[in-house]
Amino acid sequence: MRLRVLGLLLAATIATTVARADDAGARPAERPEKQALRLVNAYRAAAGLPPVKLDAKLSKGCMEHAAYMRANRGTDAMAGLNAHTQRPNLPGATPAGAACGKAADLFPGVSDLQVAVDGWMASLYHRRPVLTPSLARIGVGYARLPDGSLMAALMFVNDKDATPARAVMYPADRQTDVPLEFGNEVPNPIPGNGRGGYPITLQFPAFDPVTAVKATFTDGKGHKVPFYLSDPEHPATSFGQYGVICVIPKVPLAASSRYTVAIDATWNGQAGHWSTTFTTLSLRAVDAADESAIAQAVGVASRVRGTVLQGGEIDGGTVFLQIGQATGKRYKMVSVMMPPAVWREVGGGAEPSTWTGKTVEVEATPVVVGKVYANLPISVAAQVRVIAAP
Repeated sequence: MRLRVLGLLLAATIATTVARADDAGARPAERPEKQALRLVNAYRAAAGLPPVKLDAKLSKGCMEHAAYMRANRGTDAMAGLNAHTQRPNLPGATPAGAACGKAADLFPGVSDLQVAVDGWMASLYHRRPVLTPSLARIGVGYARLPDGSLMAALMFVNDKDATPARAVMYPADRQTDVPLEFGNEVPNPIPGNGRGGYPITLQFPAFDPVTAVKATFTDGKGHKVPFYLSDPEHPATSFGQYGVICVIPKVPLAASSRYTVAIDATWNGQAGHWSTTFTTLSLRAVDAADESAIAQAVGVASRVRGTVLQGGEIDGGTVFLQIGQATGKRYKMVSVMMPPAVWREVGGGAEPSTWTGKTVEVEATPVVVGKVYANLPISVAAQVRVIAAP
């Protein structure tokens, strides 16, 4: 049975773990495909897996599929999982591109391939192929959009030779600088299309039977951490689990904190126990009025402080609090963004505009939309607090 790599990552609001750890050694002019290869191999090394090679032929097909995604952006061909299957009658369709689409992680609209790889690793379905022990070659494709962002594709080819079966747990035991949040994935394994914390996975060969899964999740003080569990017997969605057990904390993880996840499962008829203890990253302190600091913090988990200039709702679906400068040379707005349900908990029934003049501190990962809007998305009330009132 042939395993197909499907799933679409829409956005990443997480910070990097292993990827940013070696930024100092990255060349400023590093080509995107080389950057992706370096990051994939850094993640694999953290999990104790061998490096993979970049395949020029596969990459050519992935470049064609990225161009196909760009040409058909905004159409039904790019809705949901449709982007994985090329339609021969559409612009940019090619046999090599179609082959990539069927066996790749995809990211429509991402600032760069580092953010893409980090985002794939912050999910359930996209992480699995990256950490497959038998993975031997990857293809990397990208197509630039008018706003400078990229359509991205990462294709996987496993070694046909027999690879000793093994279980891979990630984050690995004693790993540090682990991110805090789950990426935005399609299909979304979190109930109610919600948000959560950085996933912990234990994966086995894709078609081996994995049963009787039980898991525990505790913080450094031994307190239980609420989580969602998705496993081969009880998958979160109709999408195939392919030998992966995934533990997703119900809220973002706390910064600079220690956690332990233990999993008991029966693999190929043999009961086993696996565990990992890891530490999350520290937050970067950022002043919302410092546009250069905001720019440097994009994609990095941060603690951002600023004074609320105005608040309101966008299309009835998102509440915003604009903080920092009213007008800036680089960004038009720096804003905290949250679902209405989160605002009701944060604001206690008050209108967002009543927070004008309050100084707040926000734990979030800055993202830039349309090159001029710096947003701080939060998913739980604990991510924002009032430091001073007017």
